[in-house]
Amino acid sequence: MKKYLIYVFLMVVAGCFVSCNNDEDIDTKNSIFDITQEEPNGFDKWLLTNYVNPYNVQVKYRLDDTETDVKYDLVPADYDNAVALMKVVKHVWMEAYDELWGVDNTRTYVPRLIQLIGNVAYTESGMILGQAEGGLKVLLFRVNELDFNNIDVDQLNEYYFKTMHHEFTHILNQTKAYDPAFDRISESDYVGSTWNHVSIVDALKKGCISNYAMDRATEDFAEMVSIYVTNTPEDWEYRLSLAGETGRPILDKKFEIVYNYMRDSWGVDLDELRRIVQRRQGEISELDLSTIK
Repeated sequence: MKKYLIYVFLMVVAGCFVSCNNDEDIDTKNSIFDITQEEPNGFDKWLLTNYVNPYNVQVKYRLDDTETDVKYDLVPADYDNAVALMKVVKHVWMEAYDELWGVDNTRTYVPRLIQLIGNVAYTESGMILGQAEGGLKVLLFRVNELDFNNIDVDQLNEYYFKTMHHEFTHILNQTKAYDPAFDRISESDYVGSTWNHVSIVDALKKGCISNYAMDRATEDFAEMVSIYVTNTPEDWEYRLSLAGETGRPILDKKFEIVYNYMRDSWGVDLDELRRIVQRRQGEISELDLSTIK
């Protein structure tokens, strides 16, 4: 009796395989999966001309969960804000480096993918405004909060310009190592993920240019570059003045290593890069951010 039941079961399974492998067309009308491919729109074509062709960089503004961490509750970027942001990023970040060292160098070292995210991702240490992964991918968050009808350059600077220069510095550091002496200067003062419990002034007095710089040495280094080039000389000097007699000598020592690294390893004069970035930031109001040309 048991053998008979086994034979019947095997015949049923075999029949199922036969029915699944016949030549009948699959009924896609009732499928729960959307297999249609979207036609490229005007923005897709603009990205091809302005990012893919000159820089070999793919920009994803539609949310792709294969490029993000599933532990975050994320939403897609608003289309109009994505258009405006990528115009600003190209003008203020990528073309700033083009102007300084040529498009060939920019193309070589920029990440291969930029993923835009509509909202902020939160971790135990605070908000994530940007992430870089292995020099190949950069994620930019908080796109939907931007108001390009009332441009706030300080907000753009905090959310994006500083983030882009910060993450790009990581990419450069991963390609060519900086002087390890930098890591030892504040080695005993880094606090890891609890950096957000430290005020900016207290961080400056410890010799770190921001409270986030107190996370670890690599973040400290990237913060030095990004804050230097995205702030005016007066703003930089103000930060140093807040550091006082204890923090300022440490910041000066760190900056010397940072400046020499960028100059000797990459041929980048940070003072010249700052002049270019500052000028381009001031040109944002002249950009057409609402149409695709």
